[in-house]
Amino acid sequence: MLIIWIVFGAVFLFYLQKWIYGHYWEKDLSAELSFSRESAVEGEVCQLSERVENGKLLPLPMLKVKFQVSRKLRFSDEGDGAVTDKYYRNDILSLGPRQRVIRTIPFVCGARGYFRLREMDLVAADLFLTREMISSATADSTLYVYPAPVSGVELDSALQKLNGEILAKRHMLEDPFEYRGIREYAPYDEMKTINWKATARTGDLMVNIRNYTSLRAVRIFLNLADTGILKNEQLVELCISIAARFAGELLEQGIRVAVYANGKDVLTGDPMKMQPSAGPGHMESINRAFARISLEEGVYPFGELFRGELEEEGKDMATLFLSVDRSPEFQEDIRTFARMGTDFTWMCPLFPRMESHVEEEEALHFIRLDAEEMLNGK
Repeated sequence: MLIIWIVFGAVFLFYLQKWIYGHYWEKDLSAELSFSRESAVEGEVCQLSERVENGKLLPLPMLKVKFQVSRKLRFSDEGDGAVTDKYYRNDILSLGPRQRVIRTIPFVCGARGYFRLREMDLVAADLFLTREMISSATADSTLYVYPAPVSGVELDSALQKLNGEILAKRHMLEDPFEYRGIREYAPYDEMKTINWKATARTGDLMVNIRNYTSLRAVRIFLNLADTGILKNEQLVELCISIAARFAGELLEQGIRVAVYANGKDVLTGDPMKMQPSAGPGHMESINRAFARISLEEGVYPFGELFRGELEEEGKDMATLFLSVDRSPEFQEDIRTFARMGTDFTWMCPLFPRMESHVEEEEALHFIRLDAEEMLNGK
């Protein structure tokens, strides 16, 4: 008889705890995921904070915290995680009554991008681990990963030469609205520079001498299309890294920088159009815009998208094109721009084994860069 009562009591307790856990396991249970920083640079180590708190007297012998993030964030301790198109992590905890657990999980920012934690799943079990209860919790934390610095002998040389030309040009542009005197006419002078009043007074042709003004801005155009048969996202990413480096160097010198890219913003779907500025925070805005470009979303047609910007008067601007795309369509866009007589440079990172397939490279101001060297230096 006693055995029967013991069995009955055990069965009763089993179903009682099962009922209690089924109704109260979520009570006063909170969980939070957050990145340790708002922004980082590709290759840096960051941390993900995982906080779980059980504020009730009922213990949780097993609690699984499941969430997913981009595979571009590489966790050194993968736990029970799995990596496919996303990184799926499954952490197992044990919480006593009114206990809080905080875990700090390090990871490496493996690539440029905009990363957001949206939600996580909580899976608990009863005392005998015979039943699982599932719930979800919101998580709202974002991380901007900026392009990594890039260098290389060819790139450093090309940027130094281009930078030197820009600095020289800053003091060689004439201001049409400010004059510093007159002089006698020379054969190379344009008719519009003649000062007719001074000519009538002296009897000799006289021309206005204009003051010089500084370079208005440097424009960086990124064509992020990859029209080759074999896609190579590494080369497109190199273009972004080169643009970030050059923009940073120019802004440090007080030169205004504009950046245009035909990639799609992961939040808005819009192309990148950063107007000329040298103000505080402009580099931060450029980096954030770069981080939000998603190559997986495709790109807009370059020539069609930036026709207005390319047709602007650019005599007091320097222009840099960065493009791995060497399609006939893009080469024609460059030729059309060249006919306007504006100074520009086209930089293209390629692997040594790749052919350029660019006709009249000199006319298109084409500079080939060693992609392998730059990637090895990152």
